[in-house]
Amino acid sequence: MDAPCMKVKCGVTNCAYNEGHMCYANALEVNPMDGAKASISDETCCTTFKEKT
Repeated sequence: MDAPCMKVKCGVTNCAYNEGHMCYANALEVNPMDGAKASISDETCCTTFKEKT
């Protein structure tokens, strides 16, 4: 697997794109939790997440 072009740390151990606490997804999408507007990081989520099988 190629190294990420932008280093993104990942703490979600059951994500298929997490390798050694780094995100190896081809693209990363982060959206507000409620679909409107986020004011702090806790109001965002990574929608690229794919559960590791």
